[in-house]
Amino acid sequence: MDVDPFETLAPLAAAATVRIHAAPTGYDGGEPASRPWGSGFFVAPNWVLTCAHVALRGGRGEGGRREVGLTVRGVERPVRGRVEWARPAENPAGGLWPAPDLALVRVLDPVPHACVWLSERTAKVFTRSEVAFFGCLETEDGIEDISGRCTIRGELGSEGLLKLGGEDEVPEGVSGGPVVDLARGEVIGILKARRSAGRDGGLATSIVQLRRVPLPPDPGPDDLYQQVLGAHDRHHADRYLDVADLAEQTWTDAQSDVHAAVGRALTPGQRVELLGLLAQLPPPVSTRRLDEMITALRGRPYEGTLPAPRGWRDGLGLLYELRQGPAELELILRYAVHAATADRPYPAEPGVEGRLRDWAGAAAANAGLSRWFRANLRIEQDARIRERDARRATAGPLAPGVVVGAMPQAAGGAPADAWYLDAELSEPGPSPEPFVLLEITPHGWERGRYDWRVCAARATGELTSIDEDYRAVGPDRPPERLCAALAEAFRRGDEPDGPVPLQVALPYSLLGFPVEEWRLAPDGPQLGEQRPVVVRCTDPVPDAEDSEEVHALRLARWTKIHVGRMASDVLDCADGAPRPLPAPAALVSRDPATVPVLCRTPATGGEPAALHRVMASGYNVILWRREMSDRDPDCGDFHRGVDRTVTGAGHAGKLPGALWQLRAALGGGMADARWARGLALLYADPLGPLPGTDDPLEAL
Repeated sequence: MDVDPFETLAPLAAAATVRIHAAPTGYDGGEPASRPWGSGFFVAPNWVLTCAHVALRGGRGEGGRREVGLTVRGVERPVRGRVEWARPAENPAGGLWPAPDLALVRVLDPVPHACVWLSERTAKVFTRSEVAFFGCLETEDGIEDISGRCTIRGELGSEGLLKLGGEDEVPEGVSGGPVVDLARGEVIGILKARRSAGRDGGLATSIVQLRRVPLPPDPGPDDLYQQVLGAHDRHHADRYLDVADLAEQTWTDAQSDVHAAVGRALTPGQRVELLGLLAQLPPPVSTRRLDEMITALRGRPYEGTLPAPRGWRDGLGLLYELRQGPAELELILRYAVHAATADRPYPAEPGVEGRLRDWAGAAAANAGLSRWFRANLRIEQDARIRERDARRATAGPLAPGVVVGAMPQAAGGAPADAWYLDAELSEPGPSPEPFVLLEITPHGWERGRYDWRVCAARATGELTSIDEDYRAVGPDRPPERLCAALAEAFRRGDEPDGPVPLQVALPYSLLGFPVEEWRLAPDGPQLGEQRPVVVRCTDPVPDAEDSEEVHALRLARWTKIHVGRMASDVLDCADGAPRPLPAPAALVSRDPATVPVLCRTPATGGEPAALHRVMASGYNVILWRREMSDRDPDCGDFHRGVDRTVTGAGHAGKLPGALWQLRAALGGGMADARWARGLALLYADPLGPLPGTDDPLEAL
């Protein structure tokens, strides 16, 4: 029979949809629900997803969180919930809230409820087929549940906003409700807004934007994203495997009924079993490791502007539709084996890995895959286990200071005395290493405005544009969109044993601006305390002014200080007093192992164009002090500290890491690091030109 998928899926989606309103005032929750602010829906046991503008209506509440009320279908009284995460946290500009406009609410009064099925795919618009939406509507007779149908007409901007067609009315009360792909039987978005008067359709936020939930400070089981999505997958797997209660239809049953898996490698039952097993594993060690695994399996990395995969379910979603027939299943089964044998941020529960490996082997046999593939799957599995065991046997405990954002600790929790000598930091040296590039271009004709672009660079040197914007205000403080782009780029490159460095490309007029003092969160640490932050100059570009002799000298110096000794050379200060820079010939002829240091600023007797003169003399690694209102007139500590840092680093590739440690020590209140206040590092690989100075960068 030709059954309308809406008839099958609507009861499941509606059962999980809730109304969100003011929190109940009485402890017994006996009073009737107030007028709803909007809708939401259960995505996991005791977890509701909605829009930030719905959950935060009327303010954030005390301590940055707030309680809300929820009316759950089948439950007579309103229940209390607490907003655990919302982004953005406010909308000071008024009007339409900025993307992603999402919030997660934890239910404080657990009650029986249903949960939707969330798509694990990474896509921009997901489907050309019809979608359904669900929520509530205020009428003359009260509050009524409502549903409708429309299509996805495209996307708006680069932040995962889906444009909905005007085939049906999108009323105000449905904000925060689910958008269901009727062809695949899965939730793909959250209703955000209806269009303004006279315009069709509305807007929805892609479910992929949920990956923007921030990472915890340390790798562990406290990752909110992994908690919620893991609970989602375990819930649906348990319901599918529970054959004691057959009266209620599950999402897996519905997906079979609407033929959602026709032509796919996995049946709905196989998919829910696999996701349930993956959800029992600790998450990937890092987004970067997950990307490397997926790249090795499918032959190309993730290069989209949407948030990159960060969990095992996300990685699985990238493997769909790459191949047809048995090849797709073979790829998925190899992925399951790789996940079962991967390194862990913390130990897996006993037996979980074995059950996942057994599932992959049984699925290969039941599908009639060739004996050659099944034998090679087992060989690959055993080889990965041996390699992991060998790594565990030789690695030992983590060395001090390798946790992202942490400082080496001595007894009693104080930073170790030799923190500036640590040589095991992430280092953007001459050999290709991942890094994040932030380009800032001020408007010369519009004071206080600038353009920015954030790119993630792989070890191969390839750059992927994450996001960009124009006419931002500042750059005293980064706007929320820029903070989000940086957070996404960092997540793609960070490792537990070292954060990815940030290279900031600035024109000469802004080289004195302390980008390392930016904070991605108001109560968070400064960027320079979290990771190595170095600057590069875009205007003027010294290389363009080089003679052949100076260019050759520039390359020779870069190579020399990355393979051998270094020596600091304070050029503009001696015996506590400013002195003129050396003559151009003397600057050019200095020892190639020299790291020039500028102690003085124009306000303290330095030459206004000193930094440019040094750059133009063939130096691409330079240390200097920024302008400070409370600068100590005694330069002795600064001179000695710089010399100790340069000498202790060993080679230039470790200077960014050494400076990171100094800034983290300053942020931790270490008095012995006060000499390093305002210290900046120009670190510009002459063999790695900035985008625009060689070949144009294309956003992927």
